[in-house]
Amino acid sequence: MKLFMRLLKTAGHLNFILLASILAGTIATFLQMGLLWQGFDSLFNNISCLWLWIILLALIGGITRFSEQYLGHLAAFKILSNMRNMVYQKILKLAPAKLDSARSSDVLKLLAQDIDQIEIFYAHTLSPIVIGFLTSVIFVVIFWIVQPILGVIALISYLLIGMIFPLYSQRHLADLTDDLNNADLKEQRMMSDAVVGKAELQQYQVVEPYLQKLHDAGQNYWKLDRQKSTGQIRNSLSMQLTMVIALILFVVTVKLNDISYMWALVFPFTFSRVLSLGNLPGSLAGGLLAARHVFELVDEEPIVENTGKKQLSTIENFSLKKVDFAYPERLDDQILKQSNMQVSHGERIGLIGASGAGKSTIMKLIMRWYRAQAGQVEINGKLVADYSLEQLRKQISYVPQTAQIFNTTIRENLTLRDDNIDDQKIWQVLEWLDLKSTIEQLPDKLDTRISSAESVLSAGEVQRLELARALVHESSLLILDEPTSNLDVINEALILRTVKTYYRGTVVVVTHRYSTLAICDRVLELVDGQLVEK
Repeated sequence: MKLFMRLLKTAGHLNFILLASILAGTIATFLQMGLLWQGFDSLFNNISCLWLWIILLALIGGITRFSEQYLGHLAAFKILSNMRNMVYQKILKLAPAKLDSARSSDVLKLLAQDIDQIEIFYAHTLSPIVIGFLTSVIFVVIFWIVQPILGVIALISYLLIGMIFPLYSQRHLADLTDDLNNADLKEQRMMSDAVVGKAELQQYQVVEPYLQKLHDAGQNYWKLDRQKSTGQIRNSLSMQLTMVIALILFVVTVKLNDISYMWALVFPFTFSRVLSLGNLPGSLAGGLLAARHVFELVDEEPIVENTGKKQLSTIENFSLKKVDFAYPERLDDQILKQSNMQVSHGERIGLIGASGAGKSTIMKLIMRWYRAQAGQVEINGKLVADYSLEQLRKQISYVPQTAQIFNTTIRENLTLRDDNIDDQKIWQVLEWLDLKSTIEQLPDKLDTRISSAESVLSAGEVQRLELARALVHESSLLILDEPTSNLDVINEALILRTVKTYYRGTVVVVTHRYSTLAICDRVLELVDGQLVEK
């Protein structure tokens, strides 16, 4: 019930549109019954101007039925649009730590599939439930007035089809829906990993075994989906049988009490709204599970809050003082233990250590992706939390191990749509990195579209393009996180030469390749959670 109430609260003023949809649907239902009544009545009585009544009822009924569908979907799509914006804004607050720890396939599933499934609640659940309840109550009252026994038959059959069967089906499908969602998530993760890691799978000749695992995951998903479909079919058959029995009892009661057969003819058509309720549990379970996932993200507290107010024009120095840190999801696995570090402006520092020791973690604390559990992280002698995130991160350029290429032009990949960066500056940086001639030879030059899937550049050129992006944006701290680990010596030399020659700020190189440390003034090694100068 809390989830239902929150979904209604999320709709806000759009609930009035949903209410209008419900009103239109209720009116449409009774106009439909009136049209049927006129049609059946004409079989027994001669009605003057029958065609006029039928046209009038059909016209108004069609308009109200269309209004119900239009208003319901209009509200649903507007609500989903607002919800998608809300989720995007929340991810921006949670990022980059959230995206650092979560699988990209999970986030994409939430943004696309889960939010789309919530439409089921607004467009195909809320209105049918309310309309089904209202029309059922009114029909029961009408039948009770005609003959109390008819009212009782209608009441019992409506309760069975519209409430008891759906609740039983919902309880049965709840766990199955969770299993189905987990199976879907597992399959999507494996598909994503197969696309991203296709080169590694081919290199180690494990394509066939991996595809077999992916096939097994797909088979498991479809097995659970068939179980869900079987439960829905069973529920549908129970409803149909109940309706047939109710109709037989209705006809017998009409005959024994000498009531017009018109009531028996109309009775089966009163189930149209109630039958739609009986089919809700299968789709509703998935919609509610999706809503729960969305609200779990919305309720998630950011690891760092943007509460700092101080301005930051340049990073003169930064330090760690007796810092303890463990990732929030692995608090028992401490990465840093009483770690100390002091870096002055203009220094080029190398960070080395075993894989997973926490080299990149140190820089993520400086960039304030995370906050330390103990100790102090300072910039220019003040706590890093005193600065606004915008001011802090504007002064830092971060080059990760894997280049991030956006599906757009080379220019927009470099400028990130910052209008203050002109083409002259771009070409200058590209020349530093020996990319100018390569891009000049492309048909559209800087307007050439590239993407991670279909890049017109080699792997080494893409990594240099990532560094070019960092250099065209003014900063006072450059962080190179394993920038040359996947590159040959030529590309490595180009990157290191450019950084050494043209970047005037502080540089931190996180690496496990000793050749990369050639440009460094000092080297710090992370051993057992503490930094030791080499």
